[in-house]
Amino acid sequence: MNFLKGIVLGFIAGAIAALTAHEFISWLFSNTGLWVGWDRTPWSQEPVNNVLLPGIEVPQIISTMLWGGLWGALFGIILGPRPQGSMTIQGAILGIFGPALIGVLVAIPLLTQAYPIFYDGDAGKVVPVLAMTAGFGAVTAWLYGMFRYGRLP
Repeated sequence: MNFLKGIVLGFIAGAIAALTAHEFISWLFSNTGLWVGWDRTPWSQEPVNNVLLPGIEVPQIISTMLWGGLWGALFGIILGPRPQGSMTIQGAILGIFGPALIGVLVAIPLLTQAYPIFYDGDAGKVVPVLAMTAGFGAVTAWLYGMFRYGRLP
């Protein structure tokens, strides 16, 4: 039961973190005028094809939350029933290595052919991805700790 609880709480934490932290950091990169090259629209309602639901278009934000939930479920398994240490650092590291390096920068380009692996080294795109996923991971870990124990571990 603890294993299933970790998956469910991780999914919920990841979906919330995707809706909040991930999209807010994207908004910072796209709307502050301090960064050039990031053209992603945060909290977008534009319909997109989701790799998980072939042939079904969903709003981009729903797709983002679904992926965030799946990554959060994995984080719940990795962090375990009794996470120890700094959740901020652990979450940020998980966010960078999981969703960023494995997901956005390698797997999605290979699956969709929408853009090159690692954006061909374009720092204008790689840096926001790393920042967004690190923030997503940190918030997912915080929320997971909050849901699991009623306090931040």
